[in-house]
Amino acid sequence: MLKLVNGLRTKGCKCGTDQMPPVGPVTWNGLLEKAAYDFSVEMKTKNFFSHTSPDGSTPGSRLDAVGYNWNTYGENIAQGYMDEQSVILGWLNSPGHCKNMMNGNFREMGIGKAGNYWTMELGRRSGN
Repeated sequence: MLKLVNGLRTKGCKCGTDQMPPVGPVTWNGLLEKAAYDFSVEMKTKNFFSHTSPDGSTPGSRLDAVGYNWNTYGENIAQGYMDEQSVILGWLNSPGHCKNMMNGNFREMGIGKAGNYWTMELGRRSGN
């Protein structure tokens, strides 16, 4: 998935009606992966689909919980996709999710999947 996202970032793409210019690549981050995986598991286990969990956690609080010292972050979630290419295409067809993947402020990412629940965490650490 890192290769797919960085391929988009290298070429630029259209997000809805907005042409997004090429931006630098993101690198994989294990803390973002943990936050993404844990949230996908939570959505699957508690049978909900939202950026805010039933206990009130938000993307920022979930990144705090895994020790990711963020300056900025973004989160994409998806449900129902069976493979990496289809979920990336789904996010590409959603302007907000697409813009998250193309945001040059993000330097790192992690993705987690549980069943057919997907979470992508994108971030930039404080001081970077």
